[in-house]
Amino acid sequence: MSLSKKNKTLILFLILAFLVGFFGFKYMMKAPAKIETKAVDFIGTSDVFLTKIQENATIWQDKVVELTGTITSKDEKGITLSNQIYCQFREDVNFSALENNQQLTLKGRVIGYDDLLEELKLDQCIIK
Repeated sequence: MSLSKKNKTLILFLILAFLVGFFGFKYMMKAPAKIETKAVDFIGTSDVFLTKIQENATIWQDKVVELTGTITSKDEKGITLSNQIYCQFREDVNFSALENNQQLTLKGRVIGYDDLLEELKLDQCIIK
């Protein structure tokens, strides 16, 4: 039983489309890199980093930073450093023992800077 040239072409096209779709899906749905393995783009105090980000916030977007600062407030999802840096912790990080006015070093990813409120936001934060 021989397949016609049209049917062979159709089967080949379907197999190629399936392979491209499968590998494309695997590439797009891969797990994001963990913050522990990412290279740090800035190490320093929260006050110094605030002045750097106010100069040009766009270059710091999606960069990993390690900041040292004083905790000024705390809520159920994160903390605020130096009254202007909100740090949202990963769900596996236990930060319940942290207190206001405590000095802290953490590592996180910059997700944005609000010019109007002058507030920097970090996510995926871990305590160093």
